[in-house]
Amino acid sequence: MGTEDKAAVLPGRKIGELFTHSGETRVRPWVLLASMAAFFCLAIEVELLEHIDGISLYLTYSEFVVLVGIALVLLLLAAAVGWLCILALAQTAGLVPGLRRYKAALAWYLGVGMGFCYFVYEVIGAARVLLPRWQPSMELQVLIIAILAGLSVFGFLKGSVDALQHFGVTRLVPISLLHSTVAILTFVLLISDGTHFFHDYAPGGHATGAQSPDIYLITIDALSAEHTSLYGYSRPTTPNLERFAERGFTFDSFFANSNYTTPSAASIVTGKLPWSHRIFQFSGFLRGAAQHETLTTLLRQRGYYTAIISSNYAATPILQRIMPSYDAVEYVPPLGFGGYWFRFTNFVGSKHQYFLDAALPNRVGLVRFLSEADALIFPFRYPSPAEPVFDKARTLLERSDIPQPRFVWTHILPPHDPYLPPEPYRDRFASAKGDLASGDFMKMQNKNVLPQGVTSDELRARYDEMVLYADDVVGHYLDWLDQTGRLDRSIVIVSADHGESFEHGRYFHGGPNLDQDVIRIPLLIHLPGQQTPGRITQLAQQADLLPTLIDLIGAEIPSWTEGASLKPVLEGKVLPQRYIFSMNLERDRIFDPISKGILAVFDDEFKYVIRLDNREEWLYRYKTDRLEEHNLIASEPEVTKRLHDVLFAELEEVNKRPAGRP
Repeated sequence: MGTEDKAAVLPGRKIGELFTHSGETRVRPWVLLASMAAFFCLAIEVELLEHIDGISLYLTYSEFVVLVGIALVLLLLAAAVGWLCILALAQTAGLVPGLRRYKAALAWYLGVGMGFCYFVYEVIGAARVLLPRWQPSMELQVLIIAILAGLSVFGFLKGSVDALQHFGVTRLVPISLLHSTVAILTFVLLISDGTHFFHDYAPGGHATGAQSPDIYLITIDALSAEHTSLYGYSRPTTPNLERFAERGFTFDSFFANSNYTTPSAASIVTGKLPWSHRIFQFSGFLRGAAQHETLTTLLRQRGYYTAIISSNYAATPILQRIMPSYDAVEYVPPLGFGGYWFRFTNFVGSKHQYFLDAALPNRVGLVRFLSEADALIFPFRYPSPAEPVFDKARTLLERSDIPQPRFVWTHILPPHDPYLPPEPYRDRFASAKGDLASGDFMKMQNKNVLPQGVTSDELRARYDEMVLYADDVVGHYLDWLDQTGRLDRSIVIVSADHGESFEHGRYFHGGPNLDQDVIRIPLLIHLPGQQTPGRITQLAQQADLLPTLIDLIGAEIPSWTEGASLKPVLEGKVLPQRYIFSMNLERDRIFDPISKGILAVFDDEFKYVIRLDNREEWLYRYKTDRLEEHNLIASEPEVTKRLHDVLFAELEEVNKRPAGRP
């Protein structure tokens, strides 16, 4: 047989044989890239199909198409980065004499294996939706992926290289090209939309002659008033807030308008209730005229320099889609791989920014995988420490090129889960025997069940240690404001977005629960020059903060706010009797009338709660029944009817309004 005849046989040789001889066919790099990209694209399709019901609650169809395109842009970039790393690794292996003949095989196995494993990871995620009782641990998911990857490698070894490349060219490359076309069109859209890549959003200040006090708003994530010694809790969790309260007003009955960050932060910045600002879901955002009806818009009109520094993305104007009302916006990403991903997706200046940094990472399994990898590598490290937030705030406040009064909102993630308090706060209240790791919290979030050997008391103690940590960091910031003379000439507000639950077999926050420990939060207000304390017993809510601040600086309170100014209360007056509200509307579509979810209404004594889907009702005397153990629906029928009628009269008016579209 001649040389040409021998060469003709090569395409049928096994991969294991193919790379044992030099000079024979190699896998083409572009086929490898296209094959990797195809698996990544298929994975994102599985992910988006898994969440399409939830995404459709707050996105129009055109917005969903943009979301898919942006997801493809980022995942194709991720595939390209992985491809370059694999090629570099293969070239390095080629420098080793014993590995030189295997370098192409190494590139193929790693490249296709990476894409295939990511695809399998997404399929496992979809299986969790179809089989809700099956919630595999991270370790089991890794084992499943490893087994499937091993089987696929075994299949590769049994096939011929021509067959594999033919499969790549005829099946995977078309998939990759189709999705790449969509990604390229989306990329052009982002560029034409004025997107800037990989930098922070911080326009310069604007000079003004306004003479107004600086305003410092400090919000502490997941801080329940029920767990603060400031409000009588048995453990000394908040000594610094207690010290600060000696120079300000403390509100005893202050409530969050929702039970998780996104809608409650929106109520703070808009002065509206969730059923009016229409941010129901985690990735929701303000639309239309509502984007201009905000606290920061009003403050900028009065000459303020407005800034926010947050370590929880859900509390940022990037998610809320109101960045133009801020002079400086900074999100402090978590530590580890997840934080690098947020930097990678930092396409600032686009109206689609919320897709990039909120909707997308919240849905794409790659980010979950990175977070889970962080949890395995650093099981006891808290991912979002509070110190960097205040470090950046100090740097901003020390700038000499901002001539106007400043509004600086700092939002820290502690004591939000995972409850991994750093030293020296760890084991202050909890037993070291019950150590909890990041992976434990992921399991609890999936199942709402405590890990084996961990009691609710142990979990509560770890949370209390996180509260102590948050209090200490906030205390240092308040002391710095005092020592630099800023405190005496400023309005300072300390509060939270929501609380945390440990009662009735429920943990964390969110979902169909408006328990007292989830929605009763602290509120401290310090006025310029104030040196004496004041205790306020009147009812208040987050939507009151906007009209209060606008009133305190002497501006006109807008008609669109649903809150009430608390300035009269600070002056010793009594507000007219009123009702306040809290709600979780995650299951409602923002374009439709509200028909699901859970709603609560308060008067000065009672709290009435109803689930709209099954009409289950509760009535509590919230000031004396803090654990909500006594449902008074049967014993207080007149109160029940009154609060029920008030709530549904408001809901009826809300549902008459057009929800609107962008």
